[in-house]
Amino acid sequence: MFRKLLFIDLTFTDIHTLYSDPREEERFFFDLKWKDGFVCSKCGHTHCMTVIRKNGSLRTVYQCSHCGYQESVIAGTALEGTKAPLLSWILVMFVFVISKTGTSAKYISDLTGVSYHTTKFMLRKIRQAQKQDNETHAATDCNAIGLDVFSYGERNTESGAGEQKAKAM
Repeated sequence: MFRKLLFIDLTFTDIHTLYSDPREEERFFFDLKWKDGFVCSKCGHTHCMTVIRKNGSLRTVYQCSHCGYQESVIAGTALEGTKAPLLSWILVMFVFVISKTGTSAKYISDLTGVSYHTTKFMLRKIRQAQKQDNETHAATDCNAIGLDVFSYGERNTESGAGEQKAKAM
């Protein structure tokens, strides 16, 4: 779960300092997606190698050593398909999570420097993931805002839940 506790005792300046390096930004999302290390969403294997992309992409692609399936830290998440820098996502999530009440896209845009339209898009994706998360998980921590951006699109049902979870990751 993406929780308020993730950003506990951090300031806006701390976020900029911690995630000023693109490798650290990616590590942030890697650790959220694969808490216990890489797990292939296709076959469940736990070993991978990084793929160097020729098209100049800044995002790392991880390839399963067993089946060859490739994915990134945002594949199968609410962030999938976005071109926004990962730092922008971290900043918007930080402001969203630390806000005690609903925060407008305009306010977050002004605070983070992310364009208004991009911020609006990000907040919509975050709220969709949060809504789905609230529908599928019982609230257990009233002091934390639950947001599981890494199971976005997942539906837990009796039959096929494991298969759907693998597709969502």
